[in-house]
Amino acid sequence: MSRASLPFLLVTAFLFAVGMSIVFPLLPALVGQYVSGREQATVVGLLAALYAFLSFFSGPVLGAVSDAYGRRPVLLLSLVGTAAGNLLFGLGGSLGLLFLGRFLESVMSGGMGALMAYVADTTDEADRGAVFARIGATVGAGMILGPAIGGALAHFGLGVPMFAAAAIALLNALWGAFALPESLPPRERHLEFSAGHLNPFTHLRAALAHPPVRRLVTVSMLFTLPLPLLQIALPILAQGSLHWSVAQVGTLFMVAGTCDIVGQGLVLPRLLTRFGERRVALSGLVMGAAGLLLLAGLSAWPSAGLLYGAVVVFSLGEGMFTAAFNTLLSLAIPAGEQGRVQGGAQALGELTQVVGPLAGGGLYARFGGAGTFSAGAGLAVLALMLLAGRTTPAASRVAPGPGLS
Repeated sequence: MSRASLPFLLVTAFLFAVGMSIVFPLLPALVGQYVSGREQATVVGLLAALYAFLSFFSGPVLGAVSDAYGRRPVLLLSLVGTAAGNLLFGLGGSLGLLFLGRFLESVMSGGMGALMAYVADTTDEADRGAVFARIGATVGAGMILGPAIGGALAHFGLGVPMFAAAAIALLNALWGAFALPESLPPRERHLEFSAGHLNPFTHLRAALAHPPVRRLVTVSMLFTLPLPLLQIALPILAQGSLHWSVAQVGTLFMVAGTCDIVGQGLVLPRLLTRFGERRVALSGLVMGAAGLLLLAGLSAWPSAGLLYGAVVVFSLGEGMFTAAFNTLLSLAIPAGEQGRVQGGAQALGELTQVVGPLAGGGLYARFGGAGTFSAGAGLAVLALMLLAGRTTPAASRVAPGPGLS
């Protein structure tokens, strides 16, 4: 990977994350200009869910486009489209424009699969995990800073944060146009691209036809399904068990994001070098399950120390698993299919962000915090058992040493 490519990819990943999270503090006020009461909450929920829903469809398609025409044009198009979506969202003027802007930005976020494929194209097996870890840390930073940036710039007007995000995305696209080389040579591209390739389910079906890929993606979905519990159930649990204020609940998310950044950016590259991707992924699943079990115990033993400790353990485990999984997946993907398979994996991850909150809310309403987080821990244990059951061909190449079979 060239020296110019990695900074560009990190900034691009940061912008994708900020693009999703910068609107969180703005949505109620923006929507409140057009509707109020219960209808306001419904529209806010629809706008929030729209991002994950459309990313599910666009990820495999843009990934397949990058397999056919190269990663560079897809990444640049995604940035320009993201800027246009942010601009429309900032201009507002009607609910229709808000949805149109969010629609465009959501579709362009599918370029994250092409970004992952770019990394797979330009890194060797020994260094890939460390690069994925840095990207993961950057995404974590974007998710933390996005709402803070949105809240701070909103003092100058509700549209200002979106205008700023649009300007930065355009500048990044301009930077990439001059500094980003293509990573996929023409001889390695799939040039048989037709209208049928615009169907995302075609790419998902083809990607999941490969047993190692199917197994890894299943492991990831089992583990990521409980992640929305931290967004939905954790605030309710903290307020109900410890009587915390909104500001105190906010510190939990800051702690989680900080652990994600520190773990993936500083600690994880050393762990990957020493233990290999498969061991690190397994350890991450163990820590994730342990963190969820600790949260399940909060109802019986309410304690701020237990709550913070559980969030730290889970967040570090989630970061360890995610970076290691990305590397294992990239090595399991057949040659020439990095784009669509990476896009498909990103899309299925977005699907869990739609299903997870719905399931988590229903579980919490019926079984409370103990039952909800215990169910999440059960899914993490299933993921652990599936990954530990058999060594994938990719894992055997990147995790040398005893005890990996």
